[in-house]
Amino acid sequence: MNISLRHKAHENIKNKIITFEFRPGDVLRENTIAREMGMGRTPVREALLMLEQEKLVECRANMGYVVRKLTRKEAEDYYALREALEIFAAPLIIERATPETVKKLEAILADSVRLAEMNDIRGVAESNTEFHKLLYNATDSEAFVELIFQLIDRIRWLLAMAVASRLGPAEALEDHRRIVDAIIKKDVEKLKEEISIHLRHAKERYLSMAEVLL
Repeated sequence: MNISLRHKAHENIKNKIITFEFRPGDVLRENTIAREMGMGRTPVREALLMLEQEKLVECRANMGYVVRKLTRKEAEDYYALREALEIFAAPLIIERATPETVKKLEAILADSVRLAEMNDIRGVAESNTEFHKLLYNATDSEAFVELIFQLIDRIRWLLAMAVASRLGPAEALEDHRRIVDAIIKKDVEKLKEEISIHLRHAKERYLSMAEVLL
């Protein structure tokens, strides 16, 4: 089998799950995905097996592969772990974020606002991910970045679900504005506070969506 086709299918399906195009509970039909991607069923089947190992999909009797639904406990554990890591990163961000980084954060924030006004939820979710990736890289800590990026797919997934909730992205964008302001002011304690507030809001938005999905 062509390994490149398997990886192409894997990345395509994974991205659709993480950006919430495929929602928890959706059935992933091999024939449909293979036809849309212009390939045979074998690389798609192999990709789904990989995603099952990553706990993004599960195989159910008489249904085939289905996008997994995180339990409430799993989601709360991810948010708790993410908060601990981001609070740890706050002093590093304040110390090491460059003026160029701040400009990029402001540019991403402005782009997110524009996308939200267009009701482009997927675009907002992707910009949201870029905002957080830039924050993580601003620590200039290889150890921290390596650790947090092991969770980045779960973080992207939760971000997309929170943005797609009935509460919408406006609250998240305001949180991001206050985070950037704290970085500009080089206020470590304020940044820690805003990170905690942001993650509490994100968890609330996720759980509001989970009430419908779970």
